[in-house]
Amino acid sequence: MDVTNFSSQPHWRHCYRNICTDNFVERKHSFPSPFTTSFKTHSRTKKITMSSEVVFNLEYLTRLEESARTLESTPQQRSEMMFKAQREVDAYLEQLSLDHPTGWVIPPKETQGQDKLVQPGQYQVQSGPNQVQSGPDRVQSGPYQAQSGPDQVQSGPDWVQSAPDQAQSGPDRVQSGPDQVQSGPDQVQSGRGPHETEPLPIQENGVSIDEVLRDFSRIGNEMEREGHPGHMAYVPGNSTAPAAIGDFLAASFNPYSLNVASCRRAVKMQQMIVQWVGRLFGYPSACAGNLTSGGTVATMVAMTTARDHKVPRSKDYSRSVLYLSELTHDGVAKCLSTLGMREAVVRKVPVDDKYRMDVNILRKFIENDVQNNLLPFLVVATTGTTDVGSVDPVPAIRAVATQYNMWLHVDACYGGFFVLCNSAKHLFEGVETADSIAVDPHKGLYAPFGTGLVLVRNGTLLRNSNTRQHGNYMQDQLTNPEDWNPEDLTFEQSAHFRAPRVLLPLQLYGVATFRDALQEKLELAKYLYLRLKGQAHIQVVEPVLSTVLFRIPGVSDNTNRALLREITTDGRFFITTTTVKGVLYLRVIIFCYRTHRQDVDVFINKVKDAVVKMELPEVEFCHAG
Repeated sequence: MDVTNFSSQPHWRHCYRNICTDNFVERKHSFPSPFTTSFKTHSRTKKITMSSEVVFNLEYLTRLEESARTLESTPQQRSEMMFKAQREVDAYLEQLSLDHPTGWVIPPKETQGQDKLVQPGQYQVQSGPNQVQSGPDRVQSGPYQAQSGPDQVQSGPDWVQSAPDQAQSGPDRVQSGPDQVQSGPDQVQSGRGPHETEPLPIQENGVSIDEVLRDFSRIGNEMEREGHPGHMAYVPGNSTAPAAIGDFLAASFNPYSLNVASCRRAVKMQQMIVQWVGRLFGYPSACAGNLTSGGTVATMVAMTTARDHKVPRSKDYSRSVLYLSELTHDGVAKCLSTLGMREAVVRKVPVDDKYRMDVNILRKFIENDVQNNLLPFLVVATTGTTDVGSVDPVPAIRAVATQYNMWLHVDACYGGFFVLCNSAKHLFEGVETADSIAVDPHKGLYAPFGTGLVLVRNGTLLRNSNTRQHGNYMQDQLTNPEDWNPEDLTFEQSAHFRAPRVLLPLQLYGVATFRDALQEKLELAKYLYLRLKGQAHIQVVEPVLSTVLFRIPGVSDNTNRALLREITTDGRFFITTTTVKGVLYLRVIIFCYRTHRQDVDVFINKVKDAVVKMELPEVEFCHAG
């Protein structure tokens, strides 16, 4: 008899009854596993007779229980862990200032030699009792940094060394430990080493909370500090303290939040957020939606609904056509592969001189596709393009979509929550007629990364595409057909309870605070535009939302990249370039809630100084785009 697979034996039910009746017997030997076939007696260890052949070892079970109870923390343990974790958070947040010497980031590998160029000879390495510094790009001791002391700091003619995590400088380079930052004539390099880039390993036995937090806190020196006021690249993510508390509460209570039968209140919290956002855009109460892991998943859920409604037969996928503008986010086309529509046709519609989808060209594309027996099924409009911040003409696109029986999806991931601002409401005219919307609370509502939201105007269509058919193990669960469970409105199951990270900040601060923060960013973008517009040698594009493009006209792209390097080299600001309609621009997005006028003033002075250093020919004009 194989006693290692106890549950498969024919005596299972009989043995279970014996356990319940506490039928104890004494046996001679201790057992390395819970089950045995030994029958020798005279031991003081209590065993349960499972059957005529199997004995259950209670001592072994007790040892397992004692170990498992380690997971059951006490209030004192939780308080200690939270206090120490908060101390690390506070130390990191103190660095999110233009005045802090570490800047917005230690350059990630992908930006080496591009956005944050380190020139040879610019940086000095200084050793002291508590720090190793490397010029504007400093490596310092503290919660996240290498410390001197037992690990001595030694200086020589050409180098400074702090063992075991060494910082070295030579004629052409600065190195910081196993994870090295090197400066040379043309590049910044970030090396790799087990002490800096590899997290604390997963081990058989645990370590102290101090060691765990010390290891985790290194992340603060190996990341783009998205919440830094000088982080003006991409679309920076932000997070507030109430949002972090919301995540803590969600993980601690840990409800299954996708089904009313499991936790009605958790479902209601999510539905309240969805309906509130729907009202912001003018959607009817019959709309439905869900919180997702981000804008791409929100878009995928919407596109799935569009596919099922407009292209119900898979044999038509290869002739189906998706229409985007040349500035539509790349995540939209990516969704086609996940949806099983890799063979679908994608048309990229050019933008006009205001960087909006050209509706006349869109119409021509559709007419030509219809003539060629293709199936136009989906067009995506954007309210806040990532490159420029431009807004597509939604009413005109809606008219074309209606004419050709197409689904209209609006990508409002970046720009969507500017609808809160009275000065921007007109930009969202027509969005209320869209069939679906994707918007990111982890952008405009300053929630942590991993917070998207999808809305479908006709909620029944969304439900039809995602309704879950429960397995037999859930057959006793009480259900009500009138309940709109989140698990029936997305492909996700067992998802994180995302509502608190959105809801708690809104409840604590009120909508007005977020409206003012977003309006401030709109005003700061206008302020930057007007200040740069008066600067010689600078061509600047008037912003629609909070993104500003500028460049030096009449020079090579390499000269504009040199301007970028001059602006970003000391680490106080992080901006990037983008290419729009074949023209390279420096791109600034003002979105971080910590960014205020004094920070923008510092940035403007940086641009002015950088232009002066480039010794461009004198001009008497400013070219504003």
